[in-house]
Amino acid sequence: MTTRETILRLPALLRICAQIVAPTGQHRARPHGAITPQEFVTCVACGGVETAATRHGTIVRCAEGHQQGGA
Repeated sequence: MTTRETILRLPALLRICAQIVAPTGQHRARPHGAITPQEFVTCVACGGVETAATRHGTIVRCAEGHQQGGA
């Protein structure tokens, strides 16, 4: 059994504390009920900063609504 499996089997309070020390990657999954996948992008229009973005098919938009290049 891996560390990730062990952590995910813990009771909620202990699991939350353990994930702070040994992250399982669960925070990167699409949140339940999310309409679009989310990711981080570097937005030139926002000054070259890394910002959250949403993917709509092949279109990626940063948090300020700027369309990003690439697929």
